[in-house]
Order: sequence, then C-alpha cells, then structure tokens
Amino acid sequence: MDLSCAETSNKCIRAIRDRAIFNDERVINNLLNDEVFYIPNCDYFAEVQNDIQPFMRKVVTTWMLEVCEEQVCEEQILPLAVNFMDRFLCACRIKRQHLQLLGATCLLIASKLRSTNYLPIDLLCAYTDYSVTYELVANWEQLVLSKLQYNLSAVTGFDYIDQVIERCSWGSDSHLLRRHAHTLISICSTEPTLIRTPPSVIAAACLSSAIRGLKLPCQIVAVKDICQMLNVNVETIETLINVVDNVVEKVASPSGSEPPSLEQPGAKHEPAGYESPGYGQPETPTEVESVYF
Repeated sequence: MDLSCAETSNKCIRAIRDRAIFNDERVINNLLNDEVFYIPNCDYFAEVQNDIQPFMRKVVTTWMLEVCEEQVCEEQILPLAVNFMDRFLCACRIKRQHLQLLGATCLLIASKLRSTNYLPIDLLCAYTDYSVTYELVANWEQLVLSKLQYNLSAVTGFDYIDQVIERCSWGSDSHLLRRHAHTLISICSTEPTLIRTPPSVIAAACLSSAIRGLKLPCQIVAVKDICQMLNVNVETIETLINVVDNVVEKVASPSGSEPPSLEQPGAKHEPAGYESPGYGQPETPTEVESVYF
C-alpha cells in the first residue's frame, strides 16, 4: 500500500489572522530589539573582502531575485537569504568566483527555513548554468551555517509589513498594498547601499512608498503611524523613501539598470545624497504604477 502524498501546489496556504500575534504590542518591540543582532556588523567591501565589489553583489542578488520570482518563492525567502549572505561576507573572505555559489547556498538555507517547498540543490545548480556542483553547495551549506553560528532567525523588513498593516485602520484601503510593499523590500535587498540599514527602517520606507505610489487617501496619517509604530523619525523615512524610489525608477526604466562600472576595492558605494545611517534630502517619489509587479 502506497500512502505517500504526491500532490504539489505553487499556491501558498495562509493561516487565519492570529490575534495573539497582531494584537500584542510586544511582538513589534521584540522585532525591534532583535533586529540589531542580525544587521551586518561592518562594511565588508572595505574591511573584509579584497576581491568582492558592490556591483558584484548587485549582480548576484539580482540573480537570486530572478530565481525566487521564477520559482514563485514566498516573499520572505529573498530578504532572509541576502541577510545570510551579507553576514557571511562580514565573517569570511572569499573569491569573486564563489559569490554565486554563496548566493545559491543562502537561497537553499532560507528556503528550508521559511518555505514548505524548499529549493532543491539540483535546481539551484541548473540556475547557475552548472558552474557549481551538488557537492559544492552541500559543503558550503555547512560552511555558511558554521560561520553564522546557526543564528538563522534573522529579522528582515518582510517581518514588519503584516504587523503594521494589520494594526492600522488604513491597512485595508488597498488589497495591493501588501504586495507592493513586499516587492519593494525584495528590490531593496539587492541594493549594496542598504546593507547596514535596519530592517525596520527599510520596511517603513517601502510601506510608505507603496502607499504614496498607490495614491491612497491616508498618506499623511499612514506615514505618521508607521514612524510611530516602528520608532523611526519622519525625516529619516522621507529621505530613505527617495532612495527606494530611485532604485525602483532604475528597475522600471525601459533600458533596465545601468551597466555596472568597475570600482576600486574599498571605494565609496553610496549614491549621492545618501550615506547609511545618515540621510540627505527627499525628492519626488516614483509612481508605483510604472513598475510591473
């Protein structure tokens, strides 16, 4: 008798709203307290790596984003995988030839933690055009876990979105709000300039940008609510919204992102007007409707 279940489904089954999670203020407080332990502790481009440059990270994380999109992964997989990669690069020096291998390994670990259907190693090898082998990914999985000391329950910007939306009256104004915010967080995960920006700040900026892009009537009230709930000042959010909108504008442009230019190791990789954790002046936000989600 064969009792195995062979059913497969790409649709993610969501649990019903849990009042113990969304009505307790301690949940957000715990996220804010824990996130500091999972922020990369240094600028590894300047202090650790001598063969890895910001544009290389951009290329690999964009590849990771495309893999997640094609495999219809849950939105939380990519931010978590990129967090693993950044923290690993703070702790271990590698060659540029190993960066995609590291990205594939981090996707494997993140999918095992946060998805019911994890990404198989064979599939990840195929996405690298077989530039890495099954054995390499399996060995690097152990290496990454050891370097991270098995601290894998990282807080990402994804973790804040539902917490904020479910607690605010304007959260139900648009059924697209959650989807847009998650997409913006995924795009921000590919940006080298935001590596050391706290996840709560990224979540606040992405959610505020999504609200403005969707032209919801609650824009002013919503931004104030978000800043108060996530303990972020309005000036910081306004400037980071500008950074997020600039990133989205590059993604939405017909020509795509600009070709990466070679940089010297340790060179500054912040765009003009932005330097983490300080911020410059805000500009007019990009329309969210111009981005294909």
